[in-house]
Amino acid sequence: MISLQPILQDPYARRRTVAIVAALVLTAFVPLADTLLPVGWSYALLAAGVVLVMVALLLLIRPGASSSRGSRVRSDGGARPGAGLLLYLSPVILLNLVYPLVSPAMAAVSVGGVQLTLVVLASSITVPWLAQAACLPAYRAIGDLMAERDMAVITRRFCATWPAMFVQALPLVVVFAVPLWLATEWSFTALATYATLCALHLLFVQSLILANVGSRRGLWAVAWAAYAAALFAFPTLWWLPPLLGALTQIVPMGRGLAAVSLTRLDARDFSTDLVRGLLLGAVLWADKFVLFLVTDGDFQVVIVFLAMLPAVIAYNYYFVNLAPKVDRAVTDLHRTISEEPLTVLAARSGRLSRTVDRAILSTGAVGMVLTLVISLLLEGAQPVNVLLAVSVGVASWAFMILTLLSYELDYIGEKVLPQVLGGIHLAFCVGAFLLIGATQTSTGAVLAYGALVVADLALVVVAWVLYKRHWSQPEYTLFWRHATSW
Repeated sequence: MISLQPILQDPYARRRTVAIVAALVLTAFVPLADTLLPVGWSYALLAAGVVLVMVALLLLIRPGASSSRGSRVRSDGGARPGAGLLLYLSPVILLNLVYPLVSPAMAAVSVGGVQLTLVVLASSITVPWLAQAACLPAYRAIGDLMAERDMAVITRRFCATWPAMFVQALPLVVVFAVPLWLATEWSFTALATYATLCALHLLFVQSLILANVGSRRGLWAVAWAAYAAALFAFPTLWWLPPLLGALTQIVPMGRGLAAVSLTRLDARDFSTDLVRGLLLGAVLWADKFVLFLVTDGDFQVVIVFLAMLPAVIAYNYYFVNLAPKVDRAVTDLHRTISEEPLTVLAARSGRLSRTVDRAILSTGAVGMVLTLVISLLLEGAQPVNVLLAVSVGVASWAFMILTLLSYELDYIGEKVLPQVLGGIHLAFCVGAFLLIGATQTSTGAVLAYGALVVADLALVVVAWVLYKRHWSQPEYTLFWRHATSW
């Protein structure tokens, strides 16, 4: 009850919690629509889906997680929250438009006896997880400079460490390529193409770090626009999109490129960050990779990607619109600890706790409402696939919430707990897909994702309790615990 008390006392958090529960219950009933509703209700469900899209968009553009009433805070970089989010979602928007158009051309090309479409799909599933691990060391390298926000200095430091960081991260490609080869028995040519494609995307995603750190959403969108344009114009030149995308980021580095060197990051810290990134990233991305391995890529790709889209949108919504508010609240608390009396500290601490709670619950509400939207739209358009969409969608929502809670634990200094949660999730994920056979069929995939829903909702409860234990008194976790240990 202690973990729920702040929600019950905060009207904003309470409304978002009700929205999550209501959308979750309604989503669970969507596959039963054909049984419960009269024939011909498909159009009504489609209309309901469209209406809920409008509701979800309203949730996305409202900055209600702010702790101050009526404040319409712009995101970092000066862009309005809605525009910043739209730019940040450019890869989701552009790639979902382009891939269906170029898939036939890719399917006509074979690489080492494997369709190029399948090789690109394997890479697309691998890269988000790979990127989470490969980019984490960069933030350690520039971490002491980020508070000042001097992008010229940050760029020079990044350029000085990037070449060695890229080379040091390349073994990660082998970590993913070996299980892929064992599961699929692809030819050396196909596997080498996959590995090279992953390495090129590793270069690309690391080149985006500066745009992300500087909240340069326009530059971020330019990179993905160039990527999508190359993919659309030359779909069989698989190496071109990541290279062109990286070039759009390298050129603006300008004079910072003069600092390029082979300065190596500390091997121990680097390895620690890689493992940490792999375990944190496993929660949101491991299921797609494991699903590809157990099915040789023969699964309902479109349905799975559509169903996970709400979680991806909500996840990006958090980091674009809500995370900056959490950062500002943490900065205010640090300033209060050093400059204000204890009476002020208690109020600022409570405000920070409410801000973080609201951010997580707002993200959860957006993600669950969008999951309901996708489920309704598919029930109206393709009812045969709606059960799979619901199971994947709810599972992806649980993955996203668990990832955010793990992120907040990591943020406040609890580095081990999130990795333990990620490791448990990964074990559940592998077990679900290996123990439940025929996952390439709709029924098998539904059962596997259904098992993951149960397992990860339990993990979400555990993570929430741990999160509240540390964030209910953030001044202690952030400062006093360390001060008293000196």
